[in-house]
Amino acid sequence: MKTISRFLSVAVVASSVLFAGGAFVPEPTAPDVEPVEPAIAEIPETAPEKNIQPYFGGALGTSTSKVNSQAKVCGGCQYDKINQTSSKAPDKLLKWGGSGDSTSIMALAGVEVNDFLAVEARLTKAVSDYEIKDHKPISYVNGAIYLKPQYKFEMGSVYGLLGYGISKFDFMGESTNAGGFQYGAGASYNVNDELAVFADYTKLYGGGKKISEATTMSSVDSVNAGVIYKP
Repeated sequence: MKTISRFLSVAVVASSVLFAGGAFVPEPTAPDVEPVEPAIAEIPETAPEKNIQPYFGGALGTSTSKVNSQAKVCGGCQYDKINQTSSKAPDKLLKWGGSGDSTSIMALAGVEVNDFLAVEARLTKAVSDYEIKDHKPISYVNGAIYLKPQYKFEMGSVYGLLGYGISKFDFMGESTNAGGFQYGAGASYNVNDELAVFADYTKLYGGGKKISEATTMSSVDSVNAGVIYKP
Protein backbone atom coordinates (compact mmCIF):
# COMPACT_ATOMS: atom_id res chain seq x y z
CA MET A 1 0.00 0.00 0.00
CA LYS A 2 2.84 2.44 0.78
CA THR A 3 4.38 1.64 -2.57
CA ILE A 4 1.20 2.58 -4.42
CA SER A 5 0.85 5.89 -2.54
CA ARG A 6 4.46 6.85 -3.34
CA PHE A 7 3.91 6.14 -7.01
CA LEU A 8 0.79 8.29 -7.05
CA SER A 9 2.65 11.13 -5.33
CA VAL A 10 5.45 11.01 -7.90
CA ALA A 11 2.90 10.95 -10.74
CA VAL A 12 1.05 14.00 -9.38
CA VAL A 13 4.27 15.96 -9.01
CA ALA A 14 5.42 15.04 -12.54
CA SER A 15 2.08 15.97 -14.08
CA SER A 16 2.04 19.35 -12.32
CA VAL A 17 5.51 20.16 -13.60
CA LEU A 18 4.57 18.97 -17.09
CA PHE A 19 1.39 21.06 -17.38
CA ALA A 20 2.91 24.10 -15.67
CA GLY A 21 5.77 24.25 -18.21
CA GLY A 22 9.23 22.88 -18.18
CA ALA A 23 12.44 24.66 -17.56
CA PHE A 24 13.33 27.63 -20.06
CA VAL A 25 15.75 26.59 -22.75
CA PRO A 26 17.13 29.54 -24.80
CA GLU A 27 16.85 29.24 -28.56
CA PRO A 28 20.13 29.05 -30.42
CA THR A 29 21.16 32.35 -32.06
CA ALA A 30 22.73 32.68 -35.48
CA PRO A 31 26.33 33.92 -35.49
CA ASP A 32 26.93 37.57 -36.54
CA VAL A 33 27.57 37.69 -40.31
CA GLU A 34 28.21 40.93 -42.25
CA PRO A 35 25.84 41.37 -45.22
CA VAL A 36 27.45 40.94 -48.62
CA GLU A 37 26.49 43.47 -51.32
CA PRO A 38 25.66 41.93 -54.70
CA ALA A 39 28.39 42.38 -57.28
CA ILE A 40 27.65 44.95 -60.02
CA ALA A 41 29.26 44.43 -63.38
CA GLU A 42 31.19 47.49 -64.60
CA ILE A 43 29.86 48.97 -67.85
CA PRO A 44 32.64 50.14 -70.15
CA GLU A 45 32.52 53.84 -71.00
CA THR A 46 31.47 54.65 -74.55
CA ALA A 47 32.85 57.56 -76.50
CA PRO A 48 30.35 60.42 -76.87
CA GLU A 49 28.69 60.70 -80.25
CA LYS A 50 30.00 63.44 -82.52
CA ASN A 51 27.48 66.02 -83.68
CA ILE A 52 29.14 66.79 -87.01
CA GLN A 53 26.36 67.78 -89.40
CA PRO A 54 26.84 68.82 -93.06
CA TYR A 55 24.42 71.29 -94.64
CA PHE A 56 23.82 73.08 -97.95
CA GLY A 57 21.89 76.13 -99.02
CA GLY A 58 21.42 79.15 -101.22
CA ALA A 59 20.10 82.68 -101.12
CA LEU A 60 19.02 85.72 -103.08
CA GLY A 61 20.27 89.09 -101.99
CA THR A 62 21.21 92.65 -102.75
CA SER A 63 24.83 93.79 -102.87
CA THR A 64 26.06 97.37 -102.82
CA SER A 65 29.39 98.48 -104.27
CA LYS A 66 31.12 101.81 -103.64
CA VAL A 67 33.91 103.31 -105.73
CA ASN A 68 36.06 106.45 -105.61
CA SER A 69 37.82 107.96 -108.61
CA GLN A 70 40.25 110.79 -109.12
CA ALA A 71 42.38 111.90 -112.01
CA LYS A 72 44.65 114.78 -112.94
CA VAL A 73 43.74 116.68 -116.08
CA CYS A 74 45.72 119.29 -117.90
CA GLY A 75 44.91 122.82 -116.84
CA GLY A 76 45.76 124.13 -120.31
CA CYS A 77 47.87 127.16 -121.23
CA GLN A 78 47.55 130.74 -120.07
CA TYR A 79 48.59 133.71 -122.23
CA ASP A 80 49.66 137.06 -120.78
CA LYS A 81 48.67 139.67 -123.38
CA ILE A 82 50.56 142.51 -121.69
CA ASN A 83 53.84 140.69 -121.42
CA GLN A 84 53.00 138.53 -124.39
CA THR A 85 54.09 135.42 -122.61
CA SER A 86 52.42 132.06 -122.20
CA SER A 87 52.59 129.61 -119.34
CA LYS A 88 51.11 126.25 -118.51
CA ALA A 89 48.29 126.31 -115.99
CA PRO A 90 48.45 123.88 -113.03
CA ASP A 91 46.86 120.49 -113.53
CA LYS A 92 43.40 120.01 -112.08
CA LEU A 93 42.47 117.09 -109.82
CA LEU A 94 39.02 115.77 -110.60
CA LYS A 95 37.24 113.56 -108.05
CA TRP A 96 34.05 111.57 -108.52
CA GLY A 97 32.48 108.33 -107.35
CA GLY A 98 29.35 106.81 -105.92
CA SER A 99 27.61 103.52 -105.24
CA GLY A 100 25.43 101.06 -107.07
CA ASP A 101 23.24 98.07 -106.23
CA SER A 102 22.90 94.68 -107.85
CA THR A 103 20.81 91.59 -107.28
CA SER A 104 23.08 88.76 -106.14
CA ILE A 105 22.85 85.00 -105.80
CA MET A 106 24.74 82.98 -103.22
CA ALA A 107 25.46 79.25 -102.74
CA LEU A 108 26.81 77.81 -99.49
CA ALA A 109 28.01 74.54 -97.99
CA GLY A 110 29.09 73.93 -94.42
CA VAL A 111 29.70 71.54 -91.56
CA GLU A 112 28.45 72.00 -88.00
CA VAL A 113 31.33 70.91 -85.76
CA ASN A 114 29.09 71.15 -82.69
CA ASP A 115 26.16 73.22 -81.41
CA PHE A 116 28.37 76.28 -81.06
CA LEU A 117 30.61 76.29 -84.15
CA ALA A 118 30.39 75.62 -87.89
CA VAL A 119 32.69 76.06 -90.87
CA GLU A 120 31.04 77.47 -93.99
CA ALA A 121 32.06 78.24 -97.58
CA ARG A 122 30.15 80.69 -99.78
CA LEU A 123 30.17 81.78 -103.41
CA THR A 124 28.42 85.08 -104.20
CA LYS A 125 27.88 86.60 -107.63
CA ALA A 126 26.29 89.88 -108.67
CA VAL A 127 23.67 88.92 -111.27
CA SER A 128 23.78 92.31 -112.95
CA ASP A 129 26.66 94.77 -113.28
CA TYR A 130 27.02 97.70 -110.91
CA GLU A 131 26.02 100.92 -112.67
CA ILE A 132 27.75 103.71 -110.76
CA LYS A 133 27.15 107.20 -112.18
CA ASP A 134 29.60 107.97 -115.00
CA HIS A 135 31.64 104.78 -114.58
CA LYS A 136 31.61 101.86 -116.94
CA PRO A 137 29.66 98.81 -115.62
CA ILE A 138 31.46 96.71 -112.99
CA SER A 139 30.84 92.96 -112.60
CA TYR A 140 31.61 91.11 -109.37
CA VAL A 141 32.06 87.62 -107.87
CA ASN A 142 33.32 86.56 -104.42
CA GLY A 143 34.42 83.27 -102.82
CA ALA A 144 34.98 82.98 -99.08
CA ILE A 145 35.32 80.59 -96.15
CA TYR A 146 34.14 81.45 -92.66
CA LEU A 147 34.23 80.30 -89.07
CA LYS A 148 30.63 80.49 -87.90
CA PRO A 149 30.19 80.84 -84.12
CA GLN A 150 26.54 80.27 -83.29
CA TYR A 151 24.05 80.08 -80.46
CA LYS A 152 21.15 77.66 -80.89
CA PHE A 153 17.75 77.78 -79.25
CA GLU A 154 14.56 75.77 -79.79
CA MET A 155 13.29 77.57 -82.88
CA GLY A 156 16.56 78.55 -84.60
CA SER A 157 19.89 80.22 -84.04
CA VAL A 158 21.86 83.46 -84.19
CA TYR A 159 25.37 83.46 -85.63
CA GLY A 160 28.40 85.42 -86.74
CA LEU A 161 30.68 85.01 -89.76
CA LEU A 162 34.46 85.55 -89.59
CA GLY A 163 36.69 84.59 -92.48
CA TYR A 164 38.72 85.32 -95.57
CA GLY A 165 37.52 85.87 -99.11
CA ILE A 166 38.72 86.74 -102.59
CA SER A 167 36.79 89.20 -104.76
CA LYS A 168 37.04 89.50 -108.53
CA PHE A 169 36.16 92.76 -110.31
CA ASP A 170 35.76 93.10 -114.08
CA PHE A 171 35.98 96.74 -115.17
CA MET A 172 36.75 98.22 -118.56
CA GLY A 173 37.92 94.87 -119.92
CA GLU A 174 40.35 94.24 -117.06
CA SER A 175 40.00 91.69 -114.21
CA THR A 176 41.30 92.50 -110.73
CA ASN A 177 41.46 90.13 -107.75
CA ALA A 178 41.51 91.34 -104.16
CA GLY A 179 41.54 89.28 -100.96
CA GLY A 180 40.88 90.25 -97.38
CA PHE A 181 39.09 89.76 -94.08
CA GLN A 182 35.31 89.39 -94.25
CA TYR A 183 32.65 89.32 -91.56
CA GLY A 184 28.92 89.21 -91.03
CA ALA A 185 26.02 88.24 -88.77
CA GLY A 186 22.59 86.71 -89.12
CA ALA A 187 19.79 84.54 -87.75
CA SER A 188 17.97 81.39 -88.84
CA TYR A 189 14.55 79.84 -88.15
CA ASN A 190 13.95 76.07 -88.17
CA VAL A 191 11.00 75.08 -90.38
CA ASN A 192 11.54 71.42 -89.43
CA ASP A 193 14.45 69.09 -88.61
CA GLU A 194 15.85 69.36 -92.17
CA LEU A 195 14.95 72.84 -93.42
CA ALA A 196 15.72 76.30 -92.07
CA VAL A 197 15.36 79.80 -93.47
CA PHE A 198 17.91 82.52 -92.73
CA ALA A 199 18.78 86.16 -93.28
CA ASP A 200 22.17 87.80 -92.83
CA TYR A 201 24.51 90.65 -93.67
CA THR A 202 28.09 90.18 -94.91
CA LYS A 203 30.93 92.59 -95.57
CA LEU A 204 32.35 91.05 -98.74
CA TYR A 205 35.05 93.61 -99.36
CA GLY A 206 36.41 96.56 -97.43
CA GLY A 207 39.81 97.32 -98.88
CA GLY A 208 41.05 99.98 -101.24
CA LYS A 209 41.95 98.06 -104.39
CA LYS A 210 42.50 99.97 -107.62
CA ILE A 211 40.50 98.42 -110.43
CA SER A 212 41.81 100.93 -112.99
CA GLU A 213 44.33 103.74 -113.14
CA ALA A 214 41.81 106.23 -111.78
CA THR A 215 39.19 104.13 -109.94
CA THR A 216 39.42 102.45 -106.53
CA MET A 217 36.92 99.91 -105.22
CA SER A 218 36.04 100.96 -101.67
CA SER A 219 33.60 98.33 -100.40
CA VAL A 220 31.06 95.66 -101.24
CA ASP A 221 28.24 94.80 -98.80
CA SER A 222 25.61 92.11 -99.18
CA VAL A 223 22.25 91.31 -97.56
CA ASN A 224 20.90 87.78 -98.13
CA ALA A 225 17.77 85.72 -97.46
CA GLY A 226 17.76 82.01 -98.18
CA VAL A 227 17.22 78.37 -97.26
CA ILE A 228 19.46 75.76 -95.56
CA TYR A 229 18.99 71.99 -95.96
CA LYS A 230 20.40 69.47 -93.48
CA PRO A 231 20.33 65.93 -94.95
